[in-house]
Amino acid sequence: MCTVLILRNVHPEWPLVLAANRDELYARPAHGPRILSDSPRAVGGQDVERGGTWMGVTHEGVFVGLTNQRGARGLGPAPRSRGEVVLRALQAGSVEAIERYLGTLPAPEFLPFNLLYGDARVLRVAYARPGHPRLLHEDVPPGVHVLPNDNLDNLALPKVARAHALAEAAARRPWPELVTGLQAALSDHALPPREAATGPLMENDLPADFLQQLQALCIHTQAYGTRSSAIVALAPGRVGHYLATDTAPCQGGWRDVTGLLATP
Repeated sequence: MCTVLILRNVHPEWPLVLAANRDELYARPAHGPRILSDSPRAVGGQDVERGGTWMGVTHEGVFVGLTNQRGARGLGPAPRSRGEVVLRALQAGSVEAIERYLGTLPAPEFLPFNLLYGDARVLRVAYARPGHPRLLHEDVPPGVHVLPNDNLDNLALPKVARAHALAEAAARRPWPELVTGLQAALSDHALPPREAATGPLMENDLPADFLQQLQALCIHTQAYGTRSSAIVALAPGRVGHYLATDTAPCQGGWRDVTGLLATP
């Protein structure tokens, strides 16, 4: 997953709303939302290649989502998949249990990542970075936020300001209008000027046109792009809505998968 829009204690009905795009190589197979765990019941997409997930939610309203940290391409392969972290965190079942799990995680065994986890009460980001044997944690304050392939709300990435503005414009609307606004935000193809996407903080070993394309919210390149999307609304102890698409959000195909969270 590469971009998560966060509405925390902003919407009048839902204390936590999350809207996310997953960007990945087209050739990497994946499944849409399915049951990942029975106890606790957890639902999310599944990476066929490594068996993990990029995002999921439990029936009691615990959310976990991961974005890859940019700049990690030159670090070589890692012995363990980052999707394992999301899956194990979901299986932990509570914020407290997730933090106990993360406290034992050998971060150097994974490529760098940004892990958003929490529920309608508590929301945090954990960062895995080279040179740090343990994860670094940051609380997500109330408001509208964006987690890209970097630290929370990092305005060095042009897409962060764009995503924030689009989410802010829809954030307080009634639920049906909020969904429409968030779907439009996730489908946004606007590109920044090339110089903004290829500045000194960007990965300048990549072609300038490609770097510019990566700053769209909905990405379409020859081999890589936005593969799926999700919108989740959480209240204390429950999931109000879980909407998902197995294609780029601009192509439609949204479906309600909330029923998968129902326990037998």
